[in-house]
Amino acid sequence: KTTSTTMKIQAALLLSTLAITTAFAPIGSTTTPNSSTQLRAEIGETGIAFENVAREWRCKYTAGPSGGPGDSDSLKECQALLSEYLPKLKELPGAKVTRQVCGGCLDFKVSIVQPLEEHGAWAEVNYEPLESEFLEKLKGIEG
Repeated sequence: KTTSTTMKIQAALLLSTLAITTAFAPIGSTTTPNSSTQLRAEIGETGIAFENVAREWRCKYTAGPSGGPGDSDSLKECQALLSEYLPKLKELPGAKVTRQVCGGCLDFKVSIVQPLEEHGAWAEVNYEPLESEFLEKLKGIEG
């Protein structure tokens, strides 16, 4: 594997874990129909409030011989890696996992969304061990 063919991980960790920073102030609980009390937070004085926090892992894949994603070996390997980790990710409390693929900009993204009150435990351990394992394997994919 050469450096030029090794997948380049872009800002693999977005600042999507904002609930950990001091810029957030919990604003209490809200109730929605058919749900229990839910913790909400605000981002400073922006007027933005939220109940869920997302952690995103992303990379670029290479287009296949056709020039698109349909026959991309690296995209196929990214998906296989996600399939390997999906059961572990779904074990995180309240986690919902989504995958986004862009055929134009060749992005492969995995988003792990958790309720605010559940996310802190994973953030406190620096998203280990899942994040470092997944990203290390992702970096090893050629293309």
